[in-house]
Amino acid sequence: MLESQPIQVNIATPVHRRRIGVIYAIISLVLLALAVVQDYQPFLRFQLPAILLAALVVTTIFTGLLLVRARAAQSPSLALLLLSINATAALSLTAATGGYTSPLWVALLLSSTAAPLLLPGRWAILLLSIVWLTNGLFILQAPPDLRFDVFVAWGLRVVGVALVAIVLQRVLSAEADLRLRAQQRERVLHDFLLLSNKLRVTNEPQNILEEVSHAVQASGNFDCVTLSRVDNQTKETTITVAFGSSGRRLKAVEELTIPWNDIAPALNEQHRVGPATFQVDTLPFRSIKHEQHLILPLKSQVADIHGVLTVSCDRAHQDTLLEAVPLLELLANQAATALENNALYGTLEQRVQDATETLTRNQEELALARDRAEMLYQIVRTLAGSLDEREVLVQALALVIQATTAECGGIMLVEPNTGRLAFRTTFDRTKAGPVLGLDRSQELAGWVLANRTSVIIPDTQEDTRWHSQEESEERHRSALVVPLLLNEELMGVTILTHPEVDHFRHEHGQLALAASGQIAVALSKAQLYRYVSEQSDQLTVTLEQREEEISKIQAILRSIGDGVIVGDRLGRIRMINPAAAQMLNIPINEFINRQMADLPGSPLENRQTDGLEQVHVNNRTLRAHHAPVLSSTQEWLGSVVVYHDITREAMTDKVKSEFIATASHELRTPLTSIRGYIDLLLLGTLGPLSQSQIDFLTVVKNNVVRLVELIDDLLDVSRVEAGEVRLRRDLVDVSEVIYEVGEALYSQFTERSISLAIEVQEDLPKVTADRQRVRQIIVNLVNNACKYTEAGGHVDLILQNGGDSIRIDVRDNGVGISEEARNHIFTPFFRADNPLRETAGGTGLGLSITKTLVDLHGGSIWFESNEEQGTTFSFTLPLGNTDWKPAEWLTQTS
Repeated sequence: MLESQPIQVNIATPVHRRRIGVIYAIISLVLLALAVVQDYQPFLRFQLPAILLAALVVTTIFTGLLLVRARAAQSPSLALLLLSINATAALSLTAATGGYTSPLWVALLLSSTAAPLLLPGRWAILLLSIVWLTNGLFILQAPPDLRFDVFVAWGLRVVGVALVAIVLQRVLSAEADLRLRAQQRERVLHDFLLLSNKLRVTNEPQNILEEVSHAVQASGNFDCVTLSRVDNQTKETTITVAFGSSGRRLKAVEELTIPWNDIAPALNEQHRVGPATFQVDTLPFRSIKHEQHLILPLKSQVADIHGVLTVSCDRAHQDTLLEAVPLLELLANQAATALENNALYGTLEQRVQDATETLTRNQEELALARDRAEMLYQIVRTLAGSLDEREVLVQALALVIQATTAECGGIMLVEPNTGRLAFRTTFDRTKAGPVLGLDRSQELAGWVLANRTSVIIPDTQEDTRWHSQEESEERHRSALVVPLLLNEELMGVTILTHPEVDHFRHEHGQLALAASGQIAVALSKAQLYRYVSEQSDQLTVTLEQREEEISKIQAILRSIGDGVIVGDRLGRIRMINPAAAQMLNIPINEFINRQMADLPGSPLENRQTDGLEQVHVNNRTLRAHHAPVLSSTQEWLGSVVVYHDITREAMTDKVKSEFIATASHELRTPLTSIRGYIDLLLLGTLGPLSQSQIDFLTVVKNNVVRLVELIDDLLDVSRVEAGEVRLRRDLVDVSEVIYEVGEALYSQFTERSISLAIEVQEDLPKVTADRQRVRQIIVNLVNNACKYTEAGGHVDLILQNGGDSIRIDVRDNGVGISEEARNHIFTPFFRADNPLRETAGGTGLGLSITKTLVDLHGGSIWFESNEEQGTTFSFTLPLGNTDWKPAEWLTQTS
């Protein structure tokens, strides 16, 4: 390896000295010139001052050149000679021009300012002392009365020259310090290059840390330098290398272990003095008064901290410590890079070793996988040629036994009905016929099935899951059992045995497990083929039965008297039987594939729910029953419409209604007369009556009243069926109607000892309705509640706001309505069977008429009832001037 050459860097160049020399020459000459100008007479009278001035100027020039070229350090004797001549000439010139009164004392400044620049400190002080003490002797020439003033002026001059000399000396000392520091940095850079070369060829972390620590100590001769390793797993720091002052090893500090949490608080922003440097007063392992410490973490490129560098020195040298921060950071980065490279090298070496081992292992596994794949290919190819379940099991077992070098084996499948395992096939390579002893593996097979994992038994006689009955049995000493799985579905197990102990290896288990997957697939295909064949036969039979049923249904549809039309989910007509074509008077061929809405009569919507409506076609009245056709999953497939000719029934109902209306009118007139005469008799108009006569007439009057009510109900029914009921709509306060009904029926409730409670919500709006009909509705419901409530019971009449309508509830605690009577409660002339039926009386028309009146108002009526607990009838009346439409059945009957 090539040795690095030291880099020559001359930082302390004599820039200050040259400037000072130039300034010295200029100022000296200027002062000398001013002095000469002030007192030039002596130079005119005497030749000696002129000679001395010339000598002074010449020496000053040579001194200035010596300063500018910075050769005083190389030739101090020449500088001393020039300065001595210059000082002698200046003193002589001062003495020749008047002594203490001479203005040319400034000539002494030439040597006084040059001496600190050219001579060492002691020589400069000695020269200046001789010169100015000699100049002080001129004080003795002064008169006694002036000597003090002259002494003061001399003293001020000496003090000024001393100050100038001290300043120059400080400047020169600073320059010398800079020169020393530059040399030191040059040496440190040279050491750093040597350190870099050493770190390139070393792979030992200990050597790296020692070299870096030694380089740091050599760069500043610090009091203590340590380098520590950080364990990121245990979060601990171990001091590996420690140097004291003068490069001595601190064995007492080395190998100390410090928790990382004791160092981490120092690495925050308030202690930062550099990009990667932190300053603290104490360290966990070093706390000395008046000592400062720098901490530099050794960070890698991924911000991991591999170690910590600490540098300590006295507080008096803090400036030196801080000045060394850039160099210390450079060394710390070099150490971090070296440690990271060392770690990467170790990692790379380990990875290469692992990769080599993995490659070797993969090659072995690849060879095994190749053999296994070839064997599986043979198994798959053989099994693919058969779809018979029995043949698949036999061939598969033989191939697996051959592949695993087993001697005996069997396949057990799960019985679909019982869930138990049963042998379907066995195989023995040594002899034909069934294999004896395999039934002892039942518990082991069940364990494999329950755990869904394969198992290798090295010795069956030592495993409790294999029930060995004879110690001399040697045919099944080792066993391999694998489950047959297909998409997490357990189908059975494969059992392989061998007479040798510990015959089966892990490779055999993998091969048997892979083969069991293929066996499960082949077995599933065979079972699927068998299932499809069975389903095909069953579907053939089902299709024949379906065709037979269709033929029967078509024969029935052609022969029945009701019309039937079938439509699909798009509303298109698919079938019309002859009866429907006759009823609707349509040609079948022309209406096939047309829309259901094109049928004569009322348009049938493409509905998906049951519906009943009446249509009138060609003087016929037909009842059309619409029903959806749904699949087993409730998917709508189409619709069926069944037409029933009710023309005769409609005529009969019409004649009946006309008869009832006529009879009611004819009966009402004589009953009115009878009632009037009975009232006259009871009033005594025709004479006094006995009590028995009054009782008889009262019975007759009550029956006449009941007969009149019956006739009124019959007339209302006939008007409804004839569509002659008309409502006189007006704004009605329902609360007033309720209170009127309560007053009118109060006596009836009192006679039966039944309480009537009225509850009306406040501030209810009025409704648009027929007041008389609303009163009739409420009377019917309240009267009905009174009739079917036993004595001592109670009835509640409640009026409340129902949102967009008002709601009236009539609740009683009477006998209630039975389950079988609830579907017929609004049917005309229907009376439910209950204990109060005979005493209550009635025609069974009240609730029917009530529902009709509610429907006419556009409201709705319903009830809730429990036997022996009571019934609640509720109805609503819409609020506002709504567009009222009559109920559908009212339209059909009109």
